Amino acid sequence: MSLSEKYQQLINDGQLNVDDAQSNAIHLLELLNQHLVNQPKAKLKLPLTNFPWLQRFSRQQSLKGIYLWGKVGRGKTMMMDLFYQNLNIGRKQRMHFHHFMAQTHQQLTLLVGQVNPLSVIAKNLANEIDVLCFDEFFVSDIGDAMILAGLFAELFNQGVVLVTTSNCQPEQLYRNGLQRQRFLPTIDLLNKYCQVVSVNGEKDHRLHQQKYARYIYPLETPNNFLEEEFYLRTNKMLERGKITINSRELTYIGIASDTIFFDFSMLCKGARSQLDYISLAKQFKCIFVANVPQFSGTVLEHVVSGTEEGYRRSENIFTGMHSKDDEARRFIALVDEFYDQNIELFISSEVDILKLYCGEKLSFEFARCESRLVEMQSEHYPQKT
Repeated sequence: MSLSEKYQQLINDGQLNVDDAQSNAIHLLELLNQHLVNQPKAKLKLPLTNFPWLQRFSRQQSLKGIYLWGKVGRGKTMMMDLFYQNLNIGRKQRMHFHHFMAQTHQQLTLLVGQVNPLSVIAKNLANEIDVLCFDEFFVSDIGDAMILAGLFAELFNQGVVLVTTSNCQPEQLYRNGLQRQRFLPTIDLLNKYCQVVSVNGEKDHRLHQQKYARYIYPLETPNNFLEEEFYLRTNKMLERGKITINSRELTYIGIASDTIFFDFSMLCKGARSQLDYISLAKQFKCIFVANVPQFSGTVLEHVVSGTEEGYRRSENIFTGMHSKDDEARRFIALVDEFYDQNIELFISSEVDILKLYCGEKLSFEFARCESRLVEMQSEHYPQKT
């Protein structure tokens, strides 16, 4: 069954709604799929078609990837996953962007002293894969921004094909970031080697799901729902204990086999990081999180300890600098990781999913988090693998 046929089947089954922007993107992804299967790791020469976004490409011009962008709820991840699952080649890899960058930084540490370590990393990767699929291309870290141009230049030079999703156009990546001028070559490379495809539209597919299966609110509603669901899945009552994650103890409310129950404060307050969520996703398939607050972005009174950095902040100079956005960032990272690893996530919260964040600073990033939480309520989630 072709990519277009699988997409149409999802529409016929009622899992998706008809969407012209999605249909156009699916056709382009299918065309790329065909060329990759017929001539992997070769310069892809795409013929002119009736699709307007391809008309500016001549028959002699190479295309090495696709950059899908659009606001949240537009089905970008779904389309990329369909492409990846339907791509009949062995040398491919699909990963979240932050995982890729974490691996890159670890490899750079091991290659200290090497001449052009980015070239070494790219060559090693190109020896293993022909196609790299990124989900959620979003740059906020200056360390990532400084190395991406060199890394992407080497990857494209090695013939690696990039298919990625993002909430924004390449020109909006790392907007207002420190030393952004050093990131601009990355944008040039994306525009040169990837066809930039907009899947924007008025329809928000987050709202296709009418009821929440794994998200209960408000907190006035007893948490019995989570407790009962935990018992049904594990045949065990809640019993507090501690688990060691990345050399630090983490208190849980209940645990059994591949299922664990936490209070929000244990996961998103204090010295927690993305690495903790990665470790949890490797150990558990079902995770319960109770008492998720509404994130206001308001300033808290005092900081006793650091966040991801792990250092202490007890000096008076830091008083009043900690905000609930720190907790919101960790919650975004938690949802991103659990979504990407197909974790079944149960939540109790103060408010509806679409009202979780009422601050300003992280509104763009949190929109993606809300979208994923809604998708995770679907009867079709998690995907069976």
